[in-house]
Amino acid sequence: MRRTTIMTLSVFLIAVAICTGSLLMMSNIVEHARTLRSEAILAVEDDDPERAKELMVELAELWKDKSGLLEILTSHDALHEVKTGIIEAQICLECGDHDDFLRTISTVGEGLEHIYDVEALSISNLY
Repeated sequence: MRRTTIMTLSVFLIAVAICTGSLLMMSNIVEHARTLRSEAILAVEDDDPERAKELMVELAELWKDKSGLLEILTSHDALHEVKTGIIEAQICLECGDHDDFLRTISTVGEGLEHIYDVEALSISNLY
């Protein structure tokens, strides 16, 4: 009986550690993407499209590099929505269309918020 209790507790603690690590990793990636997105918006508003383009390239590379890991942790559709928004925002910047850039980058922000909210630790996620 004692051995079973120790094994059950050990498995439970390992599962909690893995879930906590996954949550922290996902949160860090999403937070970094949020920061890059915000800086790109500020660059466009400050009339610095070159800086905004650099930030969007960095955001696209971050999303590409981390997409494999994020595929394990969250919904594929949410990841695809963010990726599509990043590509559209980059196209808008290349064309010099700042209004459409702001519209599409807001879609990226909503996608990032959705990922963060869905994967956040909450009572509803425990069911």
